[in-house]
Amino acid sequence: MDYATLDAACAGVATTLDRRGVGGDDVVALCCGNSLATAAAYYGALRCGARVAPISVASPPGEIAVALQRLRAGVVISDEEHADIARAAIDMAATGVRLLTISETTSRRRDWVSLPALAAHRRAAPQHLRARAPAVILATSGTTGTPRWAVHSHAGLLRNAAAVAQEMLQLGAGDVQLGALPLAHSFGMSAVLSASVMAGASVVLMPRFDADAAIRLIDEQRISVVQGVPTMLSRLASASTSPPPTLRRCVVSGAPLPNGFAARLHDRLCTDVVERYGMTEVSPLTMRTVPRDGGDVGDVGRALRGVVVRTVDGAASGELEASAATMLIGYHRERAATRAALREGFFRTGDLGRVEEDGRVILLGRLKDVIVRGGNNVAAREVEQVLEGHPDVIEVAVLGVPDPDLGEEVIAAVVSRRRGARLIAELETRCAEQLAAYKRPRRWHRLDALPRTASGKVRKSELRDLLG
Repeated sequence: MDYATLDAACAGVATTLDRRGVGGDDVVALCCGNSLATAAAYYGALRCGARVAPISVASPPGEIAVALQRLRAGVVISDEEHADIARAAIDMAATGVRLLTISETTSRRRDWVSLPALAAHRRAAPQHLRARAPAVILATSGTTGTPRWAVHSHAGLLRNAAAVAQEMLQLGAGDVQLGALPLAHSFGMSAVLSASVMAGASVVLMPRFDADAAIRLIDEQRISVVQGVPTMLSRLASASTSPPPTLRRCVVSGAPLPNGFAARLHDRLCTDVVERYGMTEVSPLTMRTVPRDGGDVGDVGRALRGVVVRTVDGAASGELEASAATMLIGYHRERAATRAALREGFFRTGDLGRVEEDGRVILLGRLKDVIVRGGNNVAAREVEQVLEGHPDVIEVAVLGVPDPDLGEEVIAAVVSRRRGARLIAELETRCAEQLAAYKRPRRWHRLDALPRTASGKVRKSELRDLLG
């Protein structure tokens, strides 16, 4: 799809929604995968002034139904592949929400509309959109419980795309990005799709990420930029024998970098690796070029232009708060949560860290990842970093579970290259050498993989239910 066709299809979506009475206060939910229909639906709904809420199609219909109820969505737009899921969710929500299904070629059903038909609509001039008006409603990762919905403005979306396209990637019309991140998440929608549109670059969409297929696409489509979470890039490095010649930059975000990760990327995927730090509520915040040895533990680089990252109340280390033009307006229909998160123009990130004299931001863990064991505070990230230093540990999650005596006990879930009591003994030795006694895990679990969100963050609430 070229830009002229995309623009025409977006206008067609805007006209279709306008004829259905959709206005500026209405919520349009997207139940789409990584498809051309998603791009037309997203920008078309924005163009008509609606508030757009992308929903992950990895969710079951029941979960989508709950989201539709919480959002009070009036219309759901689906692509052809996910029409049945969307219909099932709408039926379960029972709120009278309407469905618009977009097919990429011809409409196989009478109640569907095709992209060619949308592009053929007579186009009216786009309406003026207020810069600070609500534009998109994004689900937070939900790593600590029920997800909230962060509301962003049109200006915030524009500035997010500009920061990525211009400052982080230096994208141009000759660049090609791999679109393997879910477009229902802000990382995929803003950093990949919108940044590319702003720069006039191309995007090669993958409906489902597959490392071997992605390596072939990088070669065949001459892809120059890949962005992803650590798990995705690690799998790409495993599927590649040497860095593809067209790939000039890789961006990693969404989770801390595992031990030895940077060296594998440099040797097998790309020698120009950038790490970015941000979150659904405000992003991107910082970036750094990752050296082959990975650099300092927890280092996520310096703040981008116009971004301020600091510790709460100016403490030497503690909870980080951030201010940026890309910051959320607030949480959808949650005034109390908005007041708690926003303070004097800063967003409280929930991350623990410090800001060095040279401006580098060092992450130390999550505020809610602090385990209180017998009255002692244990930063889960500190323990994880010690365990990640073992050469046979692939990834690890440390968390607290209820304990009748101590309040919480420290446990560790480990994904490793080998099994057995000897490995656990070696990990216990590392902890004894580097951690105070109260910080050491007392229970160990060997897993094949850690449950993660679409953005790559470990679902610790799910792990806690599984292992607690």
